[in-house]
Amino acid sequence: MRFNVAILGAGNIAEAMAKALKGLGEEVSMYAVASRTLDKAAAFAKKWGFQKAYGSYEELADDEAVDLIYVATPHSEHFKNAKLCIERGRNCLVEKAFCANKKQAEEIISLAKEKKALLAEAMWTRYQPSKEVIKDCLGDLGKIHYLESDFSVPIIGVDRLYNPSLAGGALLDLGIYSLTVPAMYLGTDIKKVQVSTVKTDTGVDATDVIMLTYQDGTMARAKCSCVDDHSNYAKIVGDKGTMVFGPINAPEKVCIYDVEGNLIKKIDTPYRVNGYEYEVLACKEALQNGQTEAKDMPHSETLRMMGWMDAIRNHVGIVYPFENAADIALDDKDVWGVENAFCDENITV
Repeated sequence: MRFNVAILGAGNIAEAMAKALKGLGEEVSMYAVASRTLDKAAAFAKKWGFQKAYGSYEELADDEAVDLIYVATPHSEHFKNAKLCIERGRNCLVEKAFCANKKQAEEIISLAKEKKALLAEAMWTRYQPSKEVIKDCLGDLGKIHYLESDFSVPIIGVDRLYNPSLAGGALLDLGIYSLTVPAMYLGTDIKKVQVSTVKTDTGVDATDVIMLTYQDGTMARAKCSCVDDHSNYAKIVGDKGTMVFGPINAPEKVCIYDVEGNLIKKIDTPYRVNGYEYEVLACKEALQNGQTEAKDMPHSETLRMMGWMDAIRNHVGIVYPFENAADIALDDKDVWGVENAFCDENITV
C-alpha cells in the first residue's frame, strides 16, 4: 500500500525529515511539500524528489491523497498549521515542541479525536530503538540516585530562538529533550521542582536548569541552553554503576561504568537513516492498525510535557506575546501530582 507523506514547511527540520523519507525507499511515498511560496516548495521538491509542490499550506491540507502531513514550522505556528490540516481530515505528525502551550495542545488533540484523525508529536527521542536498550540497562545500575541531562547549543543568534513571537528560548527547542530523559527513565512521581533561568534581553530563556526531586529521593538535573557551549548527553547514576548516553535527542551509544569508573559495557544504537524515520513508521503502523495515536508518544505524554514546560515558564515569568498569562498558570497538582511543587529551598524526602 502506498503511504503518501507530505511536509508542511521547507526549512532545516523539513530537510532532515526529507532525508529520512528518502532513506526509507519503497516503505513510503515522498508525495508533496508545501511552503508559503511556490518557488521555495518547488525547489525543495526537486531537491528531494517529492511528486508535488504547493505554494500554500491550504492547498496541501485540501489534498485528500495525503496519508500523513509532517508539520515542520516553528513552535509558534504548530497550533494553527496542525489545526488547518486536521480540520480538513488530514493525519498529522507535528514537530516538537508540539505547541506553544498545553491549552493549544488540548484543543488540537480534541479536534483530532472529533475528526478521527491521527495526531502525533514528532518527539524523535521517544521513537528511537535506543530507548529499549537504555531501559534494559537500567537494572545494571542498582538503585538509581541521580540523573543528569544537558542539551546546550550556542545558537541564540537564530531568530526563532531569540524572538518571543516565535515562541523562542531554550526550553521549547532544547529543554524538552532534557526533560524527556527523566520523564522516560525515572517516571513522574515528583515531589518538588526547582528552576533557575537566565533570560535574554528579549525576555526569552537563554539557559534553564531544572531540578526534579522524586518521592523516593532520586534527583534529576535537566539543563538546556542556547548560549552555552555544545553539550548533549545524559548520565544516570546508581549504587552499582553509571550509565552515560548521547546525544540525548537521538542516542548513538550507551556506556555502562562500574562504581570505580571502569567501562564494563558499550552498546551502539545506530539508526537506519537519521532517526526521524521511526516517527513516520510509527504513524504508518498506527494508521494500519486503525489507531489515532502513536504508541511511543501518546497524547497523554504530549500533554504531560507541555504542562511541565508551561509550569516552568509560568514560574519564571515567560509569557509569549500571542498568549495570556492565564494560559500557562496551571495548577501544580494537575501538572506534577503534588500541591505547591515549586521550591527554592533545600527539602527533605
